[in-house]
Amino acid sequence: MMLGAMLSLGVPLEVLERGLASLGLNEFELSVNEREYNGSPVTDVDAILYNKENAWTHPYSGKYRNYREIKEMIERSDINEHAKRLSRNIFDIKAAAESEAHGVPVDEVQFHEVGAVDSIVDIVGAAICIDYIGADNVVSTHVPTGFGTVQCACGTLPVPAPATAAVLRNTGLPHYRSDIEQELLTPTGASVLAGVVDRFLEEDDFEEAWKDAEPCAIGRGTGKRDTGLPPLTVKLVDTI
Repeated sequence: MMLGAMLSLGVPLEVLERGLASLGLNEFELSVNEREYNGSPVTDVDAILYNKENAWTHPYSGKYRNYREIKEMIERSDINEHAKRLSRNIFDIKAAAESEAHGVPVDEVQFHEVGAVDSIVDIVGAAICIDYIGADNVVSTHVPTGFGTVQCACGTLPVPAPATAAVLRNTGLPHYRSDIEQELLTPTGASVLAGVVDRFLEEDDFEEAWKDAEPCAIGRGTGKRDTGLPPLTVKLVDTI
């Protein structure tokens, strides 16, 4: 959703692809589609894996990259230092939460969304896009989590999932339950928000703060599930 919103906002696809290619991660390709969601035009970005063999394998089965390997991959890449710093900050948040959820040292955390590829693409991709935009201040509304259960590589988990709950607890990310019975906030999504947002506002305060500001650009992104929520909307506002 974040990548879709950023491309919709105006980040060139080649900037995102070039930055991700420099990671040396030759296991996927980006699929970018424009469609309509709840009456709004949105951009849908998907990381298509060439080999989905490990998609639902338990994370601690020897099939996944650990955090130490991912950090080395980021350091070797050609993305600039600011994007690297953002990537590390987001991954630090997620790794600490996964470490707590799985009871393993941080550097040994293994990311289990399809062999870590989704995590790497989403997190490093978000950092590349935010760096390209050059926003001085990132503001967000409070975040819905949903409720119920979710099926993943570790089995059936409560919503929010243990790693998501750890991100919320460790970072103080402002959130609310909502009345939608499904997972609305993943560990990766929570980590991205906690790592890049400077300030969170209640919905009414958010609307009031920007009611007189004319956005320079608006981007909308969506995921694969129909949650009934509006698409993720990103507005670029010149506050000078």
